[in-house]
Amino acid sequence: MTGIRGVIFDLGNTLMFLDDEWEPVRRRAARDLVDFLIQRGVDIDRHRFGEEYLELRRALYQRSVEEQVEYSTADSLRRALSRSDHRDLSHDLVEAAVRAFFSFEEERWTAYDHAEATLRELSERGYRLALISNATDDPLIQRLVDGAGFRRWFDMAFTSAGVGLRKPHPGIFEKVLSQWGLPPSRVVMVGDTLRFDIAGAHNAGLKGILAAWDLYPDYDAEADHVVPDAKAESLQHLIELLTRMDE
Repeated sequence: MTGIRGVIFDLGNTLMFLDDEWEPVRRRAARDLVDFLIQRGVDIDRHRFGEEYLELRRALYQRSVEEQVEYSTADSLRRALSRSDHRDLSHDLVEAAVRAFFSFEEERWTAYDHAEATLRELSERGYRLALISNATDDPLIQRLVDGAGFRRWFDMAFTSAGVGLRKPHPGIFEKVLSQWGLPPSRVVMVGDTLRFDIAGAHNAGLKGILAAWDLYPDYDAEADHVVPDAKAESLQHLIELLTRMDE
């Protein structure tokens, strides 16, 4: 193979989808978090803490997009708890609270029908495969990768929470390139957003393929100038596009 050697995938709306609406999932997560903390004896306002925490997460998300760094869920939770005069909770308690926050959401992530078959076929064709996901909790993404059976196909699975940098920052892509020992010209990024996946690929010198089979409504937000190198209408179509790129 003399062309493309490596393929980096996004996760959400590329290999998996959330089988629910985001807003009720977020509100359920906040309720579960509050219930968990109160059960563990943490003195918080049951009626205010959850909404205030969601508002903090929204504010930190905007900062993360602007700064291209990640504010993890554990970090945002500690910030919220410190505002309620809880600054000395143990690492284990915070991590357990984060898992409680994501427990409802985690059950609703579902792999696309042809996702694993696509990864298998690409691997059998000799492509190196990796994952880069913008996410506020690295353990959540690693569990989803394992639960979907994707782990065997990936050389590595990086998240913005684990690395500290968010797509489109080139640094998170360069971690993959470094481990593979491949030049960017021989690697493509496959993802469903222009401003994170495709712009990030281009920032790092990679080609970018837009995963168009399940686009978010704002997939093109703030990215009028970003043009993908190709647009895949399905996972099967993605394989055809990669074949053409090699030729």
